Amino acid sequence: MVDDADPKGNPIGTDLVFEDDSVRVWRIDLAPGEQAGWHTHHLDYTSIVVEGDVVERPNGDGSVDRIEVTPGQIMRWNQGTLRHALRNIGTKRFRNVIVEVKGRRTGA
Repeated sequence: MVDDADPKGNPIGTDLVFEDDSVRVWRIDLAPGEQAGWHTHHLDYTSIVVEGDVVERPNGDGSVDRIEVTPGQIMRWNQGTLRHALRNIGTKRFRNVIVEVKGRRTGA
């Protein structure tokens, strides 16, 4: 059985780009209309927008957030739901980088 916190069974981004004993770094890269799968944030994280204009975040509770984004924008884990997907509903490619801090759990 795969642990939900295991990146293979619960990918936080579209690509895992780095991992060591302290952090795990993901990238999300979505063309307009593409969606990143459902995932649960078990670790404290910070995300940084690289490119994009607007995304939707379907949440585990059934709500959907529309989020206007700008390059350089930073979001912390406690600013959203812990279980969600992400859909690029904008006209530009959406790219961000997510840094998870190992040893700092979110309570999910």
